[in-house]
Amino acid sequence: MKVTKLRIITVFTVTLLVFLVIGFRLFQIQVVNHNFFLKKVSIQARRTEKHISLRGDIYDRRMRLLATSMMVDSCYIDMEEARGRIDINLFAECTGLSPVEISSKLNQKRRYVLIKRKLLPEESLKIKSKNFPGVYFDKEQLRFYPENSLANYVVGVVGVDNKGLSGVEYLFDNFLAGEAVKYVLTRDGQGRIINFSEKAEDEIRRVVLTIDNRIQHAVEQELKRAHEYNSASMLTCIVQNPKTGEILAMASYPSDNPNKKITTKMLKNSAISDAIEPGSVFKIVSAAAAIEKYPDILNEKFFCENGEYELVKDVTIHDHEKYGELSFEEMFAYSSNIGFAKLSRRIGERSLWQYIRSFGFGMTTGIELTGENQGRLLPTGRWSGVSCEMLSFGQEISATPLQIANSFSVIANGGVLMESKIIKSVFCGDKEEQIFKPTKVRRVISQKTASHVKDMLEAVVEYGTGSKAKIKGINIAGKTGTAQKYDKKLKKYSETKYVSLFGGFLPADDPKITILVVIDEPQGGYWASSVAAPVFRKIALRILDYMNIHPVKEIAMK
Repeated sequence: MKVTKLRIITVFTVTLLVFLVIGFRLFQIQVVNHNFFLKKVSIQARRTEKHISLRGDIYDRRMRLLATSMMVDSCYIDMEEARGRIDINLFAECTGLSPVEISSKLNQKRRYVLIKRKLLPEESLKIKSKNFPGVYFDKEQLRFYPENSLANYVVGVVGVDNKGLSGVEYLFDNFLAGEAVKYVLTRDGQGRIINFSEKAEDEIRRVVLTIDNRIQHAVEQELKRAHEYNSASMLTCIVQNPKTGEILAMASYPSDNPNKKITTKMLKNSAISDAIEPGSVFKIVSAAAAIEKYPDILNEKFFCENGEYELVKDVTIHDHEKYGELSFEEMFAYSSNIGFAKLSRRIGERSLWQYIRSFGFGMTTGIELTGENQGRLLPTGRWSGVSCEMLSFGQEISATPLQIANSFSVIANGGVLMESKIIKSVFCGDKEEQIFKPTKVRRVISQKTASHVKDMLEAVVEYGTGSKAKIKGINIAGKTGTAQKYDKKLKKYSETKYVSLFGGFLPADDPKITILVVIDEPQGGYWASSVAAPVFRKIALRILDYMNIHPVKEIAMK
């Protein structure tokens, strides 16, 4: 009995002590250290993560996709698992890297080694199918351009960190990238996700350009064909709606595919960053200034010195042909430098400078792109003794292709300069946040003067230097320009390097498009009449056919 009683007392005492210890510990945890353990559990069960939405898309004016983003795999290796167990040659074949590159990566003294970032889906699948030991994948964003190099100088490119480097990608980088959203991830005791909180839905962001995909395609294809023929260092073309200032195409060739690699050449848009001497296409400005000041000048004749004229000692200018007396229209149609040099003296230095400035030269155009060059237009106080004459036919001034295209659009638009536009609208979700409406900059010349210049531009194509741009059944207003390039080292104009230009608009009686073609340093022939004018014609035919402007459709099919 005594033994049994002792055992009961002992068990009771031990049990009581155990409950007292557990109770004391529970009191410590639940009361004394409540806040401490609550915070610890919260840290283990709840985790704040950052959610970065996919970069927004870029579209052409008809909502055809030009740039988009997708989630793809990036491949890395856990060296502790993989060392000595990977077939280097097979792994190199699957990754597209060389065995030497793979060996170099595997010899790094780190546990985790990045093999290749942003794999295309087929590349990732090829690696995964082989089940290489220690090979793992992380998700990253890949910027993809469905049309490859199409309009790449306008659309721009992004770097490996998804930051815009050029073009619209750079200008709208913050908008397209969106915002990194923080959210709380909650797990149960077994580590399973049980709910999300504070996570916002991705807001789809889009930028819509004024570019027309089909017109851009036509332009780029014709520039490529022209390059095969003349091997120019660069060819550039701008297609614009003269009544709104909208850019329908802006292209340069050669160009690279941003889906394959990013080169420094991609970061520079020649259409807005390269300033060139415009040559004789600039005569539309001089002609407009002369007619605006002296309307009766249209009835005058000018003696063009039979092709050679000394302005001052050691400065002699020439014409392509030996012209004698020419009417104002003929002087323009045959592009007489001598006639325009004489004309400039009638206009006067101050007036000529003012009209040049009013046309938009020597200043940026306002287009929604970065890297624009304002060109070079010196104030009259810094002009030489022959600057007025030289400027009249496009020397001693530099301008971007966009500025030159705008000058033709001024004539096409009845004398009014419109602000150049490359962005049509931007969207957040389904809501159009901002519409970029056409903006009138100023009236440059009267409608009557613009009409006179238009008539002379038609004469250039009808019987003058621009006859190779002629399209049967369509009235075209255009102008050739063959500009000698200035050699800064020799400090004189080169006798071997030229820029050939042809600018114009059509149909002349109701202009729908302005086109400028610039061919820098063509090999072989360099006269714009035989180099740039035919390219203009081919591009115009394709655009008019696309726009269903008759009778071009019938002609293009022949």
